[in-house]
Amino acid sequence: MIYDVLENIGNYKGMNQNLDTAIDFILKTDLNSLPMGKTEVDGDRVFVNVMNATTREMTEEGYEIHKDYMDIQIDLEGTEVIATGLEGVEALGEYKPDFQPVKAVKGADCIMGPGRFIICMVGEAHAPGCFLTQPEAIKKCVVKVKK
Repeated sequence: MIYDVLENIGNYKGMNQNLDTAIDFILKTDLNSLPMGKTEVDGDRVFVNVMNATTREMTEEGYEIHKDYMDIQIDLEGTEVIATGLEGVEALGEYKPDFQPVKAVKGADCIMGPGRFIICMVGEAHAPGCFLTQPEAIKKCVVKVKK
């Protein structure tokens, strides 16, 4: 996982062609002006989902992994915590297209909020949408990047 401030996102180019496309899009786009829902950037290789959510309490069963896409998660309004799970990852339920719910032992918490991002690589357990102190409404975008 990569956790950093948006002003540094260009430093992570060169790892994957689709990731480079996503980073270029982020650098040149006012993410706050994107419509709710899906915006295609490069077909099914790179696209953005903008959504509203309410943060929730973190649980060991609240993690997920992806097998085909990396996530670049960016809060546009409000603040969430994205927990990382590095150990004890166990599949829960059925695998759906690029989404596997998992149980994991909590690693580190990444406090998000406008101006920060996290890149969750394929297979890395993460629990987005957790609250810091109490539930709050957030608006976020998740850039999906084909591996």
